[in-house]
Amino acid sequence: MRLGLARFEASPWLDRWRTARTPRERRVIAALALLVAAVIGWLVVWLPLQRDLAALRATVPAERNTLAQARKVADEMVSLARTAPVRRATDARAELERVLGERGLRGALTQLDWQDERVRIVFANVGVDPLVALLDVLQRDAQLRIVEATLTARVEPGTVRAELTLAR
Repeated sequence: MRLGLARFEASPWLDRWRTARTPRERRVIAALALLVAAVIGWLVVWLPLQRDLAALRATVPAERNTLAQARKVADEMVSLARTAPVRRATDARAELERVLGERGLRGALTQLDWQDERVRIVFANVGVDPLVALLDVLQRDAQLRIVEATLTARVEPGTVRAELTLAR
């Protein structure tokens, strides 16, 4: 039973070839093999590494500019978060009425029902853009968000019949 690493045994041809060489020839062959290995390492490892480093060094200024812009935006976001007043509606009904009046959609409203902190509103004929703007303001100012919505296209382009249920 053998313990340890297996011993490398060269082929008989290689063994005869090696023993036929003088020690000086063996050193020359070893030096040539080392030189070939060094050239291959230089071509395969060192040159690609140098090319990649040069490419990375060329992109550093652009990356620094991008980082500076990102930091500037992040600082602006932090300052806006600290200074922007948070508008809280105390009464959702009053806020809804105010927003409908401001947006000029009070006349287009055909149904308005409050039930259990939810409001159901129906527009028989409303433009898509004014409706989207209304919903954006209601979400931002009154914290009323869509819980359920049914939009039906009308014959006139850009208009819909909208049945919406909003809640906080």
